[in-house]
Amino acid sequence: MPTSQKRPAKPSGIRAPKQERSQRSFELVLDTALELLAEQGYQGFSLTEVSRRSKVSVGAIYTRVDGKDDVLRAAQERFQEQFSTEQQELLRADRWEGKPLPDLLPELIEGFARLLERRGKVLGAFMQLGAVDETVARVGKVGYFDLRDRFTALLLARRDEIRHSDPERAVGSCFVTVYATLARAMALDVAAEAAEAAGGDGGLSALVEDLGAMTLSFLCFDRSSGS
Repeated sequence: MPTSQKRPAKPSGIRAPKQERSQRSFELVLDTALELLAEQGYQGFSLTEVSRRSKVSVGAIYTRVDGKDDVLRAAQERFQEQFSTEQQELLRADRWEGKPLPDLLPELIEGFARLLERRGKVLGAFMQLGAVDETVARVGKVGYFDLRDRFTALLLARRDEIRHSDPERAVGSCFVTVYATLARAMALDVAAEAAEAAGGDGGLSALVEDLGAMTLSFLCFDRSSGS
């Protein structure tokens, strides 16, 4: 089962709304912030543009927060909730019930790649911000470890199909390999300009197919017998 991860506390610097309309406006601000991050990345983010798109004045935004960093942290919490819901749906045990490992693993990796394609631009923006914001980095790590635990638990439920001598280590290595490879292929950890320079899909489908084959071979290889 996934390791229980303590949910991050509500971001400090966010003041409680004085009325329901204020809360609705702030939620609109957060949704707009996520849209802007998806389009322009962290480097292109500004409260002025969020205000313009959401039609919530900068002054109204500042009644709830002290600055841009607070908006970004609150937006990250909102994003993590949405992203976590999609992860849980993908990794739900009954979704894969009755499916053997040779079928499950390639399909799982493909599904994970599609999830990163949908959410990757915003995730990448927070990965970049996390390099300079400890709070953002901490929230991101909680989400990463929860994803890891769900991914590995799903594979370990088919332990009898894994021939590697150390199944826990093997599925952990598979997760790290898949996550890191896809994140790099999608340029999630670099600025938007660098990601564009790296090209578009660039054979992502082939990479996903190869990741499925490689990780399956790794899990099913018995080093002691050489087969």
